[in-house]
Amino acid sequence: MILDRPTAFRPRTIAGVLRPATADEVVEVVRSGPRPLHPTSAGRNWGLGSGLPVADGATVLDLAGLDRVRELDLERGYAVVEPGVTQGALAELLRGTGRIFNLTGSSLHTSVIGNALERGVGVHRARAEDLVGLEVVLADGEREQVGWWPGTSAVPRPHGLGPTLTHLFTQSSFAVVTAAVVRLLPRPEEVRVLPFTFAPGDLADAVDVLRSWTAQKLVPPTTKVYNPVAAQASGVRDEYLAHICLSGSAEVVEALGSVLSAAARRSPLVPAPASAADEVVRATYAGDPDPADTWFLRKSQGCPADRFDADRGLLMFLPVVPFSGAAATRTAEMVRACCVAAPGVTMNVLDSDAADHVIGIAFPADDPAGVAEARETLDRLHEVFGAEGFLPYRRDVDRPGDAARLQRRIGDALDPGGVFAAGRYAGRR
Repeated sequence: MILDRPTAFRPRTIAGVLRPATADEVVEVVRSGPRPLHPTSAGRNWGLGSGLPVADGATVLDLAGLDRVRELDLERGYAVVEPGVTQGALAELLRGTGRIFNLTGSSLHTSVIGNALERGVGVHRARAEDLVGLEVVLADGEREQVGWWPGTSAVPRPHGLGPTLTHLFTQSSFAVVTAAVVRLLPRPEEVRVLPFTFAPGDLADAVDVLRSWTAQKLVPPTTKVYNPVAAQASGVRDEYLAHICLSGSAEVVEALGSVLSAAARRSPLVPAPASAADEVVRATYAGDPDPADTWFLRKSQGCPADRFDADRGLLMFLPVVPFSGAAATRTAEMVRACCVAAPGVTMNVLDSDAADHVIGIAFPADDPAGVAEARETLDRLHEVFGAEGFLPYRRDVDRPGDAARLQRRIGDALDPGGVFAAGRYAGRR
């Protein structure tokens, strides 16, 4: 059997696909099933390989059927979810409650666990910060819980006592993750997303202003900046667009908004029309899912989640860069030098010192010349950004990385028989 999608990556030959429906069935597959196994959650890791394994010959273990929310504790602020639980499904369960989940700007049909294990970025914080515990099936078929779990202590804490094992299983192929404990955020009294625009020539000054605002805690480290191509999804033309989210009590949001408006008058940032951060955008920050997936459809030019890879080609390059005007300007220069057609770029502020950039290379999925050009563009981005030291925080299936020696030793110890296929963050020889 050959998996030939997504089209921009090398087709893989697979031995088959298994679709367990429970964690117990996963245990049986690991103990007595085919080798090696390549687990996926929803398989929607678009632009990085989706559900493809790194190497030929693996059996895909499709976990989308494990779709239960096992536990929801609104008082202590956590949910126990399985790999098939989507961010839309979890957010819908929380609608009207005192808690919200940290949504991303991607489709509501994407997996909570899959994105957290990839260390994706939500609108309020990095998804890895949402994780407090994992249930894993090890290579010998034993099911273990790491991190915090209900019953271990009264307060969900991600670190606990002693060595922290939870993140041994993020961006790794050491086990199958069959459930996770994720933290829920308190529902804010008010959520306001303020849109600002600025001219391309003001990029350095505008980013330095945003960094200053973040460092001085005028704004939270959740700002997103869209280049002129990406900003078109919000109706902005020929300018950069920044979304700044203020949330909390109504008085605090009002006060911060007033201070921010005054500060903006002394900067290159210009308040944009409310339509540039409309109710669809605000609802995502507020944790309220839109069943129509409107924000995602705007970004994907109308392509629904279940048609990606088939109808729309996408490659992703995700470097982490310093949060500074100089670095943002250098990033924009390198993107222009590497890309034949200007791509959409989103800068996600991580803290006052760092920001990741989501660079999306779109191409016609059925055009061989377009596919080849997209691959060449991605190659150039890796080469040019790598020389600058701006390295990606997530890898694609055609560029698996070597692991440090200790990481390989851990992988060899946990899976000496090669039950699990080596992943994009290889931890075994």
